[in-house]
Amino acid sequence: MSTRMPKHISRLLLLLVVVMIGAYAVRSWLVDPSYYRFGHFRADAVPEIAAQTPLYQGSDYCRTCHAERNEDWAKGAHQTVQCEVCHGIDHNHPDDGKSLVPADKIRLCTTCHLAITGRPAKQPQIVLGEHPFPGEETPQCHTCHNPHSPGEMQEDETAPSGSAAVNAPAIVSKCAKCHGKNGEGVKRNPALAGLTPEVFIERINQYKSGSRKNKIMAKFANSLSEEEMQELAKYYENLAATSPE
Repeated sequence: MSTRMPKHISRLLLLLVVVMIGAYAVRSWLVDPSYYRFGHFRADAVPEIAAQTPLYQGSDYCRTCHAERNEDWAKGAHQTVQCEVCHGIDHNHPDDGKSLVPADKIRLCTTCHLAITGRPAKQPQIVLGEHPFPGEETPQCHTCHNPHSPGEMQEDETAPSGSAAVNAPAIVSKCAKCHGKNGEGVKRNPALAGLTPEVFIERINQYKSGSRKNKIMAKFANSLSEEEMQELAKYYENLAATSPE
């Protein structure tokens, strides 16, 4: 009886050897020699990355031309966020004349401030479609907030004095989101405290008619009934006028 290996078995083994040798050769050609020297990465990438020119130039570079913006930024909630995080990288700026101001503030700001599970509770978060008012379109963030020093609308435990605190209408909570808890005004949003009812109602009617232009205020004004306008006017008349933040 013959003990020779059948041809089809020997050919199969030969084919496997050729494939293994080919696979090793291809791997040696494709895989960098420094791979797995320190772990599952290319070891030579570390000094290569370290030798590159840094992409971010830092906020010190921006301060030369934007001192006013830097002053707001340096004392605001965004002081730990470098300019290029929001404005992007451009080594030729300002010589190339390109604007680095993002057009879509909602998309930019929600990168950090969209309410998602696991995000720290102390970090301000919003739900699109509910901010600033439920069921209404979310406006561009800079409409109400100074992006370089966004003020957080903190709840003030100290209620305004006088009968106005007791008789505060429920609708006033919507005004407080942009104009302050005590109507003191916030950033570019004007103060309401101390306005006479005539002036307050006149301004609301101007937003209703469109003679004053503001998309958010137009929607809010048109949602108010005559009774609510009167209540708000009386409420803010009785608040002591204060300086905006």
